[in-house]
Amino acid sequence: MRYKKKKYTILSENKELELALNGDFKIKKEFVENYEIIDFHCHNYEGLCELFPPFLQKKKTNKYKSLMDLSCFPFSIDLFDLNKIYFSHCPTRLFSISGLKTKIKLFTGVFVLNYATTEKLLMDMNSNGISKAVVLQINPPNKNSADIMEEIITQNNRLYTFGSIHPFDEDVDRKIENYMNLHIKGWKINPHVCGFSIDCGESLALIEKLSKTGLPILCCSGLGFPQEVLSTHIVSKQTKKDMKNQSLDKYKIVLDTFPNNNFILAHSGCYEFDEMVDLLKNHQNVYTDISIQPTEHIKTLLEEIGAERILFGTDYPFVTQAFSILSVLRATKNEDERILIFSRNAKKLLGE
Repeated sequence: MRYKKKKYTILSENKELELALNGDFKIKKEFVENYEIIDFHCHNYEGLCELFPPFLQKKKTNKYKSLMDLSCFPFSIDLFDLNKIYFSHCPTRLFSISGLKTKIKLFTGVFVLNYATTEKLLMDMNSNGISKAVVLQINPPNKNSADIMEEIITQNNRLYTFGSIHPFDEDVDRKIENYMNLHIKGWKINPHVCGFSIDCGESLALIEKLSKTGLPILCCSGLGFPQEVLSTHIVSKQTKKDMKNQSLDKYKIVLDTFPNNNFILAHSGCYEFDEMVDLLKNHQNVYTDISIQPTEHIKTLLEEIGAERILFGTDYPFVTQAFSILSVLRATKNEDERILIFSRNAKKLLGE
């Protein structure tokens, strides 16, 4: 009951939102019906299931399940704040109610993926007025979600996908060739999930090969927690190590080495947002998606960089799509900015 009360408090403070039947937030139709919105950063069960051992690969269908309740973001409903990164405050003490809740959600929040089927994604896109979405694959070494994702996107013209190759794969060349015979629109690299540093030799060798395909490369970027949280026991030692694999200082060598390839650095650098702004100023071949970023940060990007290299994204199902939509609506000053962010920049990269 208290959880529901907190949700209604959020609704009272954000009149653009309403609750769907499953208890997730959605944007009211009148605020988005005049826009074509492309979510450039989505995930589904089928594209990520290879990351988990077979006993955890359990696809579940329940359209009434709240993905926000299952996800680790916000860290807890008590910490929800639309004006913060991840739309949530971060606890700094493990031995507090918020700290313990966060620890639990970080451990169990991955199970949201079991319910994040393609059917559920399309249903949530409809609820939020999202026209199309880029569904990103992430594969561990010598695993592959290419065939199932090919089947999904060829059966639905609202979805695109990016291929995923691990730098430690046994036959990178063959895998690239196979992907190029499919309907991919780009490449996805995820250092912190897949356990390698973005600037290691194997990663640079992979990026060199991917660059020759002429397709954009989307990489997760930046520290996923603020320094004051990384210094606590809320986050495991392994997670701290993995996060550093994609810190923005490691991207400088990548971008300097491949200045002619289009890169999309996801999440606007997470908690390294200021560093992301500087990086965008110095590298004109870099775009960023604003998934998990609040209104004020999007305003800063518009003021410092302009709208032409900003992409709308949500990190669905980990983050509720309505929050990112609302952040863009509040950050933009005119229709031109909204159209560029919501769809025009995405179409340029997707070749539409």
